[in-house]
Amino acid sequence: MEPRTCPSSRADWRSWLQANHDRHKEVWLVFWKKHTGKAGIAYREAVEEALCFGWIDGLKRTIDDQRYAYRFTPRRPRSRWSPLNIRLAQELIAAGKMTPAGQRAFERGRPYDESVNAARRAGDISLDPEFERALRADGQAWRNFQAMAPGYRRQYAGWLNSAKRPETRRKRLKEALERLRENRKPGMK
Repeated sequence: MEPRTCPSSRADWRSWLQANHDRHKEVWLVFWKKHTGKAGIAYREAVEEALCFGWIDGLKRTIDDQRYAYRFTPRRPRSRWSPLNIRLAQELIAAGKMTPAGQRAFERGRPYDESVNAARRAGDISLDPEFERALRADGQAWRNFQAMAPGYRRQYAGWLNSAKRPETRRKRLKEALERLRENRKPGMK
């Protein structure tokens, strides 16, 4: 997990981003676990500052019994924006905290994500036609998919539909079919 940074405050994290957002491809941001009583930046603050520079949180890893870290990276041009991050970005823009780099990242993803998020709010559970054909072709997987709660179907649909590269699409479809045959919910190992 390198490089790492362990800012003592929101201002420290913003300073790191200001100096490095266009020079680094990732950083592991270290947080103290609550039981340690040690001061540090709050997760929400870290995400907000990252959004200001066009970065986003990703993987979480435990370091030891006192610390954990989140991997922060610059957003890819076609990365998806969650409804929460769209709202946060809009608030940061209104507050004058968004940098030009953050604004560019937000504007690149916004048109697509607003339409996707509108479909989510409407309860749309539409699968990409390729994925729907494959699920229907596997009777057990399709029956289990149809019997799941709408939230789980949306999770599967979102996960499958968000794959961009052909190899990622094949891998996710294979995994989804295996999981659905066993009637396993998304994300449960």
